[in-house]
Amino acid sequence: MTTIVYILLAAGLVFFGGTTLAAFYWAAKTGQFRNLEDGSKSIFDEDEPVGTATDAFADKQADRPLRRGAVAN
Repeated sequence: MTTIVYILLAAGLVFFGGTTLAAFYWAAKTGQFRNLEDGSKSIFDEDEPVGTATDAFADKQADRPLRRGAVAN
């Protein structure tokens, strides 16, 4: 019984490892890693500019500039 568990575990690790390598190869081949800076800024627009927190909890103040490396809370 334990041998089959080890075989299935090893097969699963090989499968997921191969899938991970295939996904990384595809991403590198199709240029997904070429311009990470633009991708990280694509979620911002005029209503929420880069570096400004526009969301907050009800008891916290919003619309304040973030310090570089600071986390919005």
